[in-house]
Amino acid sequence: MRRSLVWGPVTTIVLCALLLVLPRSAAADVAKVQHPHFPEPVALTPNVAFWKQVYTEHGVGDFVLHDRDNLGVIYDVVRVTEKTNQARAEQLAKPEIERLRGKYRDILMQLADGVTPEDLGDEGRRVAEMWVCPCARDSLRRAAENIRVQQGLREKVDEGLRRARGLMPQIVGILRRHDVPPELAALPLVESTFNPAAKSKAGAVGLWQFIRSTGKRYLTITRKRDDRRDPIRATEAAAHLLKNNYNTLGSWPLAIVAYNHGHAGIQAASDAVGSKAIEDIVARYNGPRFGFASKNFYAEFLAALDVVHPLLTPQGKPLEAKGRRRSVQQASLSAQPPVTIAAPQAPALAPTPVEAAPAIETPAPPASGSQAEQPATPDQTSISPAVSPPPTLPLTDSVEEPAPSEAASLAEQVAASEQASVTPDVSEPSAFPSSDSNAGPAAVNDEPSLRDATLSEVQEADPPETTSP
Repeated sequence: MRRSLVWGPVTTIVLCALLLVLPRSAAADVAKVQHPHFPEPVALTPNVAFWKQVYTEHGVGDFVLHDRDNLGVIYDVVRVTEKTNQARAEQLAKPEIERLRGKYRDILMQLADGVTPEDLGDEGRRVAEMWVCPCARDSLRRAAENIRVQQGLREKVDEGLRRARGLMPQIVGILRRHDVPPELAALPLVESTFNPAAKSKAGAVGLWQFIRSTGKRYLTITRKRDDRRDPIRATEAAAHLLKNNYNTLGSWPLAIVAYNHGHAGIQAASDAVGSKAIEDIVARYNGPRFGFASKNFYAEFLAALDVVHPLLTPQGKPLEAKGRRRSVQQASLSAQPPVTIAAPQAPALAPTPVEAAPAIETPAPPASGSQAEQPATPDQTSISPAVSPPPTLPLTDSVEEPAPSEAASLAEQVAASEQASVTPDVSEPSAFPSSDSNAGPAAVNDEPSLRDATLSEVQEADPPETTSP
């Protein structure tokens, strides 16, 4: 008895010490940063995980087949191994994408018609498990027509993070001066991947993707001068707009979505569902212009905030997107091993057998970004060589005047960052040229916004979402 009394406390101390020094699991090391102004509703967790994966894990050659409404349902991933641009990768992947889309559509329709999952083999059982069947037949039929394809954005986000290192100190400083959360500095990753020269197919321009009508409320926009391309003035304008959204809508999640869908549109959505909770609006509002882009905009912002967060602090440096790996949210997504398509050796495209690859891991744009109250029509684009922002000009409206030295320093950083960030992998012109008829000669070399790439999909696109200023 005396011996047990002596060794009991010693044993306890030793065990506690071992627990402190033993290595923890990878999931335990991933501590998600909490942002009080920008909560992550549980209902949106699969959406945030999906977009974080698109931003950090899937590259230009990866095509994720998923359900349009339930982003936690991942059917398959088609992977093109050839190193190429967005348009060429889509061309190579399209036959396999259409084959898989047809296969999963048939499985869902057979399940809706009463065929048991066991009769459909392993694939049928897996699809039934993803949808937690038995399911309502109408739900399964709707899912059969709801299969969407999302191309990866890892390379574009990597470029954006390199640009962000030079821009972030000025952006955060401006946001703090306007008394708005500095986390809003992540929004340009969704909008333009921090490229002041970006222009969307809907005519949104600059780091913060202002359309002309909204930009004129805060900036000088003429034929000879466009302050949307000036990163400092555009950030001042975005701070004004976002603060106005918050003051009238009463929450930062709604202010963020209003940046994409318009203040009046979000106010109407909130009134229609009788709630100011973003998760209620996403789940229950079915306005004719509240499509995929607007429904996912807040989730894309939260994913971008996770990626950009280290840059919001002094000496912060995020990992390259392609170096990021599995996080605690990734367990909520299910997927088939990617279907790999090798580079064709002959005119006929023949997919190789399925490789044993890890399941989809959770990760922007965007989708994605907005275009400051008017999202772009989803379309396929590629990255063209970007141009540096124009020289800073005197400000003629109510937006605060930046110091000349600050503007000059930022312009130099952006120019240097742009030169280093353009990679030959994704710089070829897209096979789907811009339909923006208002683009003048100066827009020829503009890089498309991330919204265009985030929402590109190999299927029918959402109708354009127009907004009210």
